[in-house]
Amino acid sequence: SLPGPEASVEPITEHQRQIRRTIATGARLSVPFLIMNSLATVIAGYGLLMDSTAVVIGAMIIAMLMGPIMGLALAMVDGDTRLLQNSIIAEVVGAGMVVTIGVLIGRFHFDLPITAEIVARTQPNLLDLVVALAGGAAGAYATVSPRVSVGLVGVAISTALVPPLTTVGICLSRGQGMLASGAFILFLTNLVAIQCAASVVLYAHGYHEITTRKPDDK
Repeated sequence: SLPGPEASVEPITEHQRQIRRTIATGARLSVPFLIMNSLATVIAGYGLLMDSTAVVIGAMIIAMLMGPIMGLALAMVDGDTRLLQNSIIAEVVGAGMVVTIGVLIGRFHFDLPITAEIVARTQPNLLDLVVALAGGAAGAYATVSPRVSVGLVGVAISTALVPPLTTVGICLSRGQGMLASGAFILFLTNLVAIQCAASVVLYAHGYHEITTRKPDDK
């Protein structure tokens, strides 16, 4: 008789199980996730108001918005609805928190002008999309490759997410709806691009085959 549909599926390796556990843990909403992103937003917000690129980039060293995006990427290729739900909750709560802190910073320093660093994140273009796609692919590759630092790649990805969201909050605090919408479009475009690129890399590394895993493969 012909082999069943699961006969061609390669067995799940221990490395794949470990990667899945790592991604699932990083995608959950947690106290460290909220604290680190709050601190990153404060530093990014002041960097934007100071018109300091160095401060904005430095803030991203402690940001943790990469985890939920990687969770979304894996959930899309793996068909894992629980991981998808956890990732969406973490990303939505995290993004909302960043915007809220941005509004508070903007209101507290209402006398400071809109800087070039802020304006630069209200005008998304094709170059931003390319950076986000490359960042997403790099993040996924670093996750599945033991020889690459995930932390360094996470900084690059967070740079494409936290500053635009902080910009949304600051612009909203000034009543600049058009600028805020431009920054949010940049964030949303970067989020989708990073997730799609990461999904492609994970799929290419065979993680879509885990969809047929046994119930005890957590």
